[in-house]
Amino acid sequence: MKLLILDRGFVDGKRISYCKEKLGVDVLLPMKKNMNIWEDAWALGQQASWKSVPQTPTPPNPVPHQRPDHIRRREAKRQQTLAKKKSQLPAPDPSEVLLETQVCLIKGFESWPAASVPIHVVLCRENYADGHQNKWALMTTQEVVDPLKTRENYLRRVDIEERHRLLKCFYDLAKFGSRSLNAILAQVVFILLSFTLRQWQLWKLFEEPPAGLSPKRIDRKLAIHDQQVVIYYKLAYTQMPLVTFTRELLQLEPKARAKALIKVKELEQSLLCPMENIRPP
Repeated sequence: MKLLILDRGFVDGKRISYCKEKLGVDVLLPMKKNMNIWEDAWALGQQASWKSVPQTPTPPNPVPHQRPDHIRRREAKRQQTLAKKKSQLPAPDPSEVLLETQVCLIKGFESWPAASVPIHVVLCRENYADGHQNKWALMTTQEVVDPLKTRENYLRRVDIEERHRLLKCFYDLAKFGSRSLNAILAQVVFILLSFTLRQWQLWKLFEEPPAGLSPKRIDRKLAIHDQQVVIYYKLAYTQMPLVTFTRELLQLEPKARAKALIKVKELEQSLLCPMENIRPP
């Protein structure tokens, strides 16, 4: 573990210093407003340079390639209806319209007596259309080069906490049937490994795994009805869909097709019949 992301309930200078000095783990957490370092940081922030956070629009969800044309046309028509209704809505409250988010980096705070390591502060202010500002700040022991990256790392806390909630609520981490510590550790480790594997599969298939999916919903997302046939020959192999394999098989010459049919029957028997008793009593 290289970076520990916490909420402000874990503000403890001694523990933060211990993580940095003894464990080699950096800590990132928000700052409390009643801390002296909060006042010092915002006083210095009045003279420091600020950087705007680029506002990236949310990309549209990709259209599945297997979606039929009539469903594509229906979805396009539905999106047009939604856009029309949205244009007819009244203007939003200016106090809720975010115009700009700015960040400022102040490095090397040593005025916090509870911490024995330097603290770096990232100030964040959000400007709204009615003129008011929402101010908050992050502090970290990690060497900060880009304050935008530090802010982005902290915003991952929502997804991290959601995954922790899923583990606690749906994966039975606390339901143990043994008193053996090794058995308990093995169960926890393998559950976490399987959870990580499924998240990796979602990331590979859908690029960005949703954080709030229960195990049943993950099963439905990963239930890919696509059968592939893999043919090995010496040090090479080919992979093709089942329909393509069937077409190739039917287009073989009669002699080759007869030999392939014998091989397919052998595979069918080995897959459908129970395994032979290798070591009979």
